[in-house]
Amino acid sequence: MYYIKPFDPWKSSLCTCPSKYNLNIYTGCSHGCIYCYASLYIKDFFRPRIKKNFFRCIEKDLEKIPPGSLLSLSNSSDPYLPQEKDMLFTRKFLGKLVGRNLRVLIITKSNLVLRDIDILKKLNCACTLTLTSFKYYKKLEPFCPSSFERLEAVKILHNEGIKVGIRIDPLIPFLNVEEALDILYRCAPFIQHLTTSTLKMRFSLYRRIIKAFPQLKNKLYQLYFVKGEKKQGYLYLPLSLREEYLFPLKDACEKMGIKFATCREGMSFFNTAPACDGSWMINS
Repeated sequence: MYYIKPFDPWKSSLCTCPSKYNLNIYTGCSHGCIYCYASLYIKDFFRPRIKKNFFRCIEKDLEKIPPGSLLSLSNSSDPYLPQEKDMLFTRKFLGKLVGRNLRVLIITKSNLVLRDIDILKKLNCACTLTLTSFKYYKKLEPFCPSSFERLEAVKILHNEGIKVGIRIDPLIPFLNVEEALDILYRCAPFIQHLTTSTLKMRFSLYRRIIKAFPQLKNKLYQLYFVKGEKKQGYLYLPLSLREEYLFPLKDACEKMGIKFATCREGMSFFNTAPACDGSWMINS
């Protein structure tokens, strides 16, 4: 295969995603999220570009995918970058899926997904939108549509009959942890699924975050570099603190009938969702 490939979580034993295929329509991403993990692995990540011979290669890839397979868009680069408004690569690709027996999961931080509702209604699909913060999104995700626009997109997708989940991801101490429940409550009438996790730290991410939030320099250093737990190349918050952050969200979801999942926390016993990525919302 060229561009559609089996999802590879970098051999992480902490990943609980179901078996699926993944396609990043663009290489790199221009949203500029300061907590971005993919930017640690992909060269010139914040300078997105199109893939060579994309549509010619993608036709061959689609013929090789078994019927009924799950296809995720995308796990590294957002399918709805600002460039997509003019490029239309995502829209054209979705059009090629109409009539194919595939289950499609769209993961995005953009309300541009609303443009393609006409195609989404013809697919066996679900959408998950990331809403990290209403207070700090301009610093955390500087080139994304606002969290308020994304919240409105969640409502519209739901009202148009598209199954919707959200990701409050990552939870960052002293920034968005306190508003996480508020985000959930605002979205609750319109969603079926929540995925959430705490920030996994590396020093390069730490430098980005404290550049945007210098007042957190010592606090984050103590939590991660002094008290943190090292797991598979990242520094995690202490387990007791992760439980303190995650349990209220799990509890609230259970009370509201929303499925809950964590991401790479090693805490799958918290999960109530049949699949952590929200793909369970898509009909088999």
